[in-house]
Amino acid sequence: NEQKLCKARGSMIVHTAFQTATLCMTALASIRKVPLANSQYREGTLQHAQLVAGGEAALNEALQSHPDVVDDYFPNKEAVEEYERYRESFPPTEDFVIGMLVNPCGTNGTYGRDDDVALGYDCCIERFGQGEYAYRPGTRNRFSNGYSNGIPISPDEPLHNIDLVDEFGNDLDYRYSRRADDILYIDELCVGLRDPHMACIADRFAAARSKMMPPCWDNNQTVDSTLDCYTAAGKRNAHCMQVSYSQNAYIYVCGGDLANDDHCGTYLEIHKENGTPYDDESTTLSDVKITTPVTNGMHTTTLPLTYKGDPSRTLCSYEEIKIQVGSMVRVNDDAPSCCCPPWLSPIRTSKVGAFFCPKRQWSKDGGPFAPTLNSLDEQYIDDQFQQVFPWCPSLNDTEKDAVMCTQERVFTDDGIANSYFVRPCKSLVEVENGGRSSFDLSGVYTDVCPYGDTFEGCGLAPSPREDCHEKDHHFTFKDEIGKVVHVPDNPDGEYGVSFNDGRSAYWFARDEFEFLKPDGNYQVWFVQRNRYEKIIQKKKPFRVIWPRCTFDSVNGRYFPFAQLDNSGHPMVATKDKSS
Repeated sequence: NEQKLCKARGSMIVHTAFQTATLCMTALASIRKVPLANSQYREGTLQHAQLVAGGEAALNEALQSHPDVVDDYFPNKEAVEEYERYRESFPPTEDFVIGMLVNPCGTNGTYGRDDDVALGYDCCIERFGQGEYAYRPGTRNRFSNGYSNGIPISPDEPLHNIDLVDEFGNDLDYRYSRRADDILYIDELCVGLRDPHMACIADRFAAARSKMMPPCWDNNQTVDSTLDCYTAAGKRNAHCMQVSYSQNAYIYVCGGDLANDDHCGTYLEIHKENGTPYDDESTTLSDVKITTPVTNGMHTTTLPLTYKGDPSRTLCSYEEIKIQVGSMVRVNDDAPSCCCPPWLSPIRTSKVGAFFCPKRQWSKDGGPFAPTLNSLDEQYIDDQFQQVFPWCPSLNDTEKDAVMCTQERVFTDDGIANSYFVRPCKSLVEVENGGRSSFDLSGVYTDVCPYGDTFEGCGLAPSPREDCHEKDHHFTFKDEIGKVVHVPDNPDGEYGVSFNDGRSAYWFARDEFEFLKPDGNYQVWFVQRNRYEKIIQKKKPFRVIWPRCTFDSVNGRYFPFAQLDNSGHPMVATKDKSS
């Protein structure tokens, strides 16, 4: 049986006779550890089949890991000394969920005030918790995959001034929030909601956030790297923060000879999103190894806040104000608006009209806002959704988005009525008086919409603030939040901005959008390491608010760290006023 199995597996790989013999010897040595059959099980029984299947699995593993063929089975393998490549693989929530909380007990989030309430250092051990996040009302956008959910607002704002969401960007009803109720106080100036100031909630009443806080809360916006922190066992460490994590599946932990191998296991790593002039994004600024394979609720560890392990340098309140690839921006009023053919009625009062492709079942709009399909399950559901009217054709790599129009099909022989087909909206042509219009448009416009081939069937609106003619649909990117995917070499050039995680991009001048401060100036990555790659399974932003960064007088910019003096205090360093 061993010889038959070896011959069958060896014939699948083209190698020399010597290599095949070597593979067989290795496989046989491995498979003998798992018996193919036992005298108590007869051939043809279920138990016998299970043992044989286990033996074949062991043989496959031995063959695939053999040095002569490992490159064939694992083409992404790299040498350990070149091991610096990261790969993102965010697990679907229906498979398992990874949770992370920064400073869950508030010990590093004091703002330096004496009246802040902090919980005990062991407040988040084997208990469940989650973060709740505040955004400015009306700024929630359609972005997905862990990017910005809107414009963050101060966590000290009262509830009536925020949109509250959970970690995944889902709206969170205040009734289910773990946040303490706001404190109401009498303010004679108040005459109504936010009138005359934002704290007002009703006539003669204002509200302020309570300083009470629940355990296992996310304090990721108030990190001070000069402070010490405590482990869950009460040990005090210098320049660190607590991080709680959980996973409702087995956590990848290495043992045996690989227990102390830095290239094996699961780690929490600190990185600077988009990098700095001194480090790229893949540079690990700090890390800690996870040693708990199973979590029952949240488990708390500590993560150093020193810069690359140097005890004389800590992370700082670094902010990159230069637009770069990965920056988040919001389109402003100066961006052009477009007038497209009359839009298809959402309640289908008429089946004639325009619509975006591709369309997504779970997305409010399609086209520029349709996210990428990230799994086979999503593709399967999407294929079914595409069969529902209106139908989207398959788009190639150069036609990532499209504005399509429906049109009633005219039948003269069989008399079938109310049948419609989908086609690209007609391109604009010159008409009388030097204007431009098309078969699908109602109005006449001075030029074509400037957002590329996707909008070649739309006209340029008279101005960003003026309506379109007659029944035409007014389209604008105003107030939409996107991610920069291209930065021009010339400052006067156009920037590529994506509103769908990079699937497609649209082009804007620098004065047509504003830079958005990111949710955090650093990120904690949940990373699985093996000998060949690092797999990022989750990213968690956090913000260091103190200390200020040390100024680099040679290059005229700030270092991404704060230099400490011999007493462990940040050194006062400012810009040279004479330079």
